[in-house]
Amino acid sequence: MKPLLGGTVAFTMGNSLLGVVLPLKMEAADYPVALTGIVMAAYFLGLGLGGFRAKRVIMRIGHIRAFAVFAALTSAACLGYAFFFAPAAWVILRVINGFCIAGMTTAIESWLNDRSSNQTRGRVLGVYMVSFYLAIAVGQTLVNVAPLSGDTHLMISAALIGLSLIPIALTKLGEPDLGELRVLGVKRLFAASRVGVIGAGVAGMLVGSFAAVGIVFARQVGLSVAEAAMFMSTVVLGGLLFQVPVGMLADRFDRRIVMSFILIGVGTSWILLSNLISTGVPLLPMLGMALVFGAANNSVYPLCVAQTFDRLDRKYYVAASGRLLMIYAIGATTGPLFASTLMSIYGPYSFFLFESAIAITYAVFVLIAIRARPALPQENAREKFVQVPDISPVAMRLDPRTEPDKPDRDTTTKAE
Repeated sequence: MKPLLGGTVAFTMGNSLLGVVLPLKMEAADYPVALTGIVMAAYFLGLGLGGFRAKRVIMRIGHIRAFAVFAALTSAACLGYAFFFAPAAWVILRVINGFCIAGMTTAIESWLNDRSSNQTRGRVLGVYMVSFYLAIAVGQTLVNVAPLSGDTHLMISAALIGLSLIPIALTKLGEPDLGELRVLGVKRLFAASRVGVIGAGVAGMLVGSFAAVGIVFARQVGLSVAEAAMFMSTVVLGGLLFQVPVGMLADRFDRRIVMSFILIGVGTSWILLSNLISTGVPLLPMLGMALVFGAANNSVYPLCVAQTFDRLDRKYYVAASGRLLMIYAIGATTGPLFASTLMSIYGPYSFFLFESAIAITYAVFVLIAIRARPALPQENAREKFVQVPDISPVAMRLDPRTEPDKPDRDTTTKAE
């Protein structure tokens, strides 16, 4: 498992560095914020396409060769940003970038699933998620190693993604069978859990917007490049550190109530955070609030998955996760477009108003849904909350809730 995690850490660091360097370069070149949003949103479009299409490449040529193709193409794309410094070219490169990252992740996650038993899948998923979050946070701080004016950051990103090939190419692990997902239509999924399905799109808008233009917001409100990178990394770490307490609450109370309070937390923490930044408070209190914001923002999607799983039979969990991920990707693609357009018209503080408005509006919707649809009866055992990735549906096979080796049950949805 170590070679797989080593490869994951390497390409995730390179990709996360790229995610903060590109908007900073566009800002330095005086490109409109709306144009930056379009370029950065293209990554999530590619990510969504890759989550469902890259699997075909892997099944056709094998895991190692497919990973090598995706890694080589991503490394070339990293260098391509320097050669083709034009928004139209960058949109194409970002789509390619997202598609290949989804392909690399699919290869890694299917391998991890193959090397895990029913007893160890939860632990493997936990280690994978910790490695993933830490790699994102560390990769973002690498923006401080060189000036933005040169191409050093792009070369570092390309090198890290290229280095991820080494442990994968040298592995002696056998190539796993990706298998086929069950089919589950969006209408059927929506009938099971409106809160979970719509919430996945809302989560995509919140997380995608922040990932795409969050660092531009930080720079426009007066933070230095180093402070902005630290701000982004702190939000990521908040999503990692607070999953246990959020999970405990989600397992004890109605998940929809927990989700509504989490969404209100996203909105209020954004308002407080923006006020702290505008009043020029010291960096430490600002980072503390960023930690809280990250905890709330990154908990919405796992809560949506858990809420949806509660109302489905286990044999549909992996198929449902694929549909939820598709909806998440749509939200993550459209969110940056709206947020960056508002920022270009009304200034940087419209960004936090955009995210706060979406979060609080959906919180109200969830609270109304609680009155319209009762919670599951006590005799219907709920699944435990699990922090899940938002890149590839293949990782859901690692989720201990899916229990793939157990026989199917007969019903599609659980009794209300």
